[in-house]
Formats: sequence, C-alpha cells, structure tokens
Amino acid sequence: MSFSMRLLRDVLADVRGVGWVWLALLALTAAVPPIVLAMPLVQRHLVDSVLLAGRIDRLVPALALYAALWFTSNAAHVAVAALRSYLSERLALRLRQRLFDHSVALSVAFAHRTHTGQTLALFASDVPIAAGLSSMTVLALFSSLVSLATGVILMFGLSWQLALAAGIAPLLTAAAVATVTRPLKGASLRVRDKLAQLTEQLHENLTGMREIVAFGRGGDRRLRFGAALLELLRLRMRVVWIDSAIGAGQGLFSLLVTLAILGFGGYLVLQGRTTLGTLVAMQSLFGHVLVPTQQLAGLVTGVQKALASRDRVAAFLAHAPRVEDHANARSLPSVAGAVAFEHVGFAYEPGRPVLADVTFSAAPGEIVALVGPSGAGKSSLVSLLARFYDPTGGRVLLDGVDLRHVTLADLRRHIGFVFQDSFLFATTIRENIALGRDGASESEIVSAATAARAWEFIERLPQGLDTHVGERGVQLSEGQRQRIAIARALLCDPRVLILDEPTSALDARSERLLQEALDSVMLGRTTFVVAHRLATVRRAHRILVLDQGRLVEQGTHEELLHRLGLYRELHDLQLAGMTAGLPAAHPGVDRALRMSPPAHAPAVAGLAAVGP
Repeated sequence: MSFSMRLLRDVLADVRGVGWVWLALLALTAAVPPIVLAMPLVQRHLVDSVLLAGRIDRLVPALALYAALWFTSNAAHVAVAALRSYLSERLALRLRQRLFDHSVALSVAFAHRTHTGQTLALFASDVPIAAGLSSMTVLALFSSLVSLATGVILMFGLSWQLALAAGIAPLLTAAAVATVTRPLKGASLRVRDKLAQLTEQLHENLTGMREIVAFGRGGDRRLRFGAALLELLRLRMRVVWIDSAIGAGQGLFSLLVTLAILGFGGYLVLQGRTTLGTLVAMQSLFGHVLVPTQQLAGLVTGVQKALASRDRVAAFLAHAPRVEDHANARSLPSVAGAVAFEHVGFAYEPGRPVLADVTFSAAPGEIVALVGPSGAGKSSLVSLLARFYDPTGGRVLLDGVDLRHVTLADLRRHIGFVFQDSFLFATTIRENIALGRDGASESEIVSAATAARAWEFIERLPQGLDTHVGERGVQLSEGQRQRIAIARALLCDPRVLILDEPTSALDARSERLLQEALDSVMLGRTTFVVAHRLATVRRAHRILVLDQGRLVEQGTHEELLHRLGLYRELHDLQLAGMTAGLPAAHPGVDRALRMSPPAHAPAVAGLAAVGP
C-alpha cells in the first residue's frame, strides 16, 4: 500500500464518530491562512495609500482593519487549537480503550509471555503519537500546504519579479530541511526505543523491590538504572544538538534570503519598478511562506513517526485471543457442577506437552485434590477448567457441555478461583471483595467476608470495609489477603471452586483460620484443590496424582497410602521433612531423599508436593 493511500485509510478510520470535529477543523484550518496572509496586503495599503499619500483620514480605518484581521486570525487559532486538542484526546481515549479491552480479551498465556513494560509503553508513548496523526500532524500538514499555496499566489499577484526571487528560497529550504532531518528522525526513534526499555526496567525494579532489598542488589540495580538514564541522556542530547543545528541553519538561511529580497526589492523601488508598500508586503508574505515550507519536511517525518506508532499499536491489536467465545457458544444460566476431563492433552508450545490423555470425572459437590511433583501439570489442569487455555486434545465438560461451547461470561460466573498469591487492587477492601460480583450490596459483602473469616479483622480496622489495602494489598498480611480473596470468590457464589495452593505461604495460625474459611466455602460446591498441606488432602473425596502430565493414580487418602505408589512416596517424603531425622517409612522415601543432600531434606520434602 502506498504512503498516501495508507495515510488516507488511517485518517478515515480516525474520523469515524467525530466527523463534525474533523470537518470544523478542516474549515478553520483552510480559513486561517488567507486571513493571516491578508494582513501584509493591509500593510501595503497603509504604506502606499496612507502614509506615502499623506491620507491621514485613511489611517484609522486601515489600522482598524489590520486589528480586526489580527483578532480574527487569533480567535481562529484558539478554536483550531482547542478542537485539535479535543480530537487528539478523544482519539487517544478511544485507542487506549481499544488497547485495554483487547488486553482483557487476550489469553493468560499472552500476558505471561509479554513484558508489562512493553504494553505500558504502548499506552504512554505510542498512543499519543498515533492519535495525533489525524488531529495534529495531518491537519498541520494541510495548514502548511494552504498557507504555502495562498502565499505564493499573493506574492505573484503583487510582484512576479520578487515572487520568482523569493520562490527559489522555499524550494532550497525544503530540500535542505529534508536532508538534515534524516539523522533527526533516526535519533528520535532511538530515544523512543530507549524510553520503552527504561519503562520496562523501571517497572521490573519496582515490582521486584522486595527481592532487590532482600538479596542486597540495590547498588547493582542503581548502577544499571543509572547507566540506562545516562544512555537516554546521551541520545536526547544528540536529538537536541541536531535540532539546534537545524534551527540555526534555517535561521541563517532565512536571514540570507531576507537580505537578498530586501536588496533586490530595494533596487526595484529605487528604479520605480515597484512600490515601497509592495516591498514591505512581500517581505511579510515571504515570512509567512517560509515557515510552512520549513515545517513541511518535519511534518512528513511526523507522519512517518505516527504511522510507525500506529503499526506498533496495530501489531498488539492483531494478537488474536487464544480463548474466546465460539460462534455456537451457549448460555448456561445454572449448573450443578459436574466436571469431566475426557482424554485431555495440552501444550503451551507445540511439541512440548504438559498434559497427556487425562481422564476423570467429578460429581457435583465433590472435593478433588491434585497432587504431584513440581511440573506435573496440576496448575495447568485447573487452568483448563477455568478456560484460561483450551486443550490441544480431548474435552473438558461442565454438566456434560464442552467448555468451548459455553460463553465465557457464563463460565466465569460459575467458577470461582483462589490463587496461591491472590492479587488485591490498590483500592478499598469493599471494592476488592465486590470484584466477585457487580452490584453486590453491603450486607452481601459483609456476609461473604464473615463466611471467609475475614470480617473478624475487617471490623477492627478504623475504616472497616473502606480501608485502602495499598498496592497489591501491602497493608494486609498474607493470611488477611487470602481471606479477602476467599470472600471475593464466595460472593460470586460459584458452583465450581478452584483453590490453587491458597495456604502454602501461611503460618500455622493463619492456615487454621484460612482452612476454616475454606471449609465453609467448599461446602456443597465442586472443589478442585491444588494441594500442598495434607489437611485438605485428607478430607478430599478423591485425590488425583499427576506425574509428568499424566494421571498416574486416583483414590482416597487411605486407598492411595496402601497402594505404595507415587502418592505414598510424596506423603512419606513430606512426613520425613516434618520429622527431619526420623527414618523413612517407605523404601521410596530413601530414593527421594537421596536425590538431595541430607541437610536440605526438609526443604526438599516441602517442595516435592507443592510444585505447579
């Protein structure tokens, strides 16, 4: 697609819904240059027909006309600036909303493999530039062309000799500016890329501040960030020097052309071949023509930068969601909670399966625990149930319906999730719990918090439900955050509940309180628990044992202990960790413990049954 056709397509896409603003801007942009360029003609009249002719009676009307043109042009400039800003902000708002909506629609996998800093750079840097294509850059380009065309016509109308002399200058200026702005474009793009990298680095450091402090890497991170800032400073100064050199060169060129016009024009005045007023008007017109000429090359560069930003935004929007509603997706107003996996296979990347031929079923209200070594596929399995991903083989069914044939809105309404490290937003406790259901009343929120054993600490807070939790819930303890997450899940009253190791990071007292809350939440719901501690596993109706993506055992706690398989091995290994130093009760424990140095046996035992 040619540059002009691409530009036209993008402008037409922008003006949908805001056509009246665009048309008003076009009209004002076309009207301003003639008003401004009429002022030199008044100057010519003032010199030739008033001052040199000695017509004092014409002085006030001439000045009044000049003032009227000045006020009119400035009022039009203000209107243009206001409408441009409105259009730019409106387009930026629309583009940011599209980006955010698309981010929400994209799969969890995309969020995991995409650096947050890159997405933030799109919102912060690329959107304003892309939105300014139609509202700023293209309109400025149109204004410059109108000013140039109107100015040239008026100049030839006043004096074709001076117009020819002055006409060479804009052509030379345009060629010079187009040449010298090439390094400026490259330097500006390098600055933008470095800013994006710096945003990524800053976000990463702020997010990982706990780890930086804990491992004493503050000095190293400061040096790295300082080096990046110095590199950005170097690149910015290169842009400043190039820009300053271009400005100085343009100023010098303008001075030389001005002197040439005044010299040649003065000669024509002395020869009687033109009037002094015409020379004054021509000099003023030349200034009005030279400025848009100098701007044109820069505006073309601006268009290219805007199109580059739009390409980056378009590339993000081009990522299709891996999980979305199918054309034949149906609504499920209510469900009983029966879950079935039929020969399910899954891989995050082709050729690297993490689940293979997994088949089982869970009755409504049944508690199913998932255990297995690290990397066995436990979290991947529950992610398929929540439809964060779709299986690459087989089917996942809810009440006999393939999840791919259920609308995402209905599915998510029937499934609740409590993560190992549940995210709390930097707002109030009330809003974090109410995330579970729109329009929940205060009594419903309090009931959910009470059932989750969270109300006992919430009511002691000075502001109760309106207490702000800080970024990522930093004002609360780990156990308090988890109980709020449980209240959030409980508020949406799901028929299927997924607990992804919610107690693994808690102390004994917090775990007991949380376990009481979980007992209340699980009652009557089909529950899947990615297990770490044995308390929940023992009470599960069924335990699924995964190893290397395959379902190798299933049964109750007692049944699996008697089978002397992988579950017994993991159970004894964890028990050995809790009673460090006691002999193992099963031969498999000896084999597992030999995999790690004896001094670290407790840590290994704790991790063996935890992995995702």
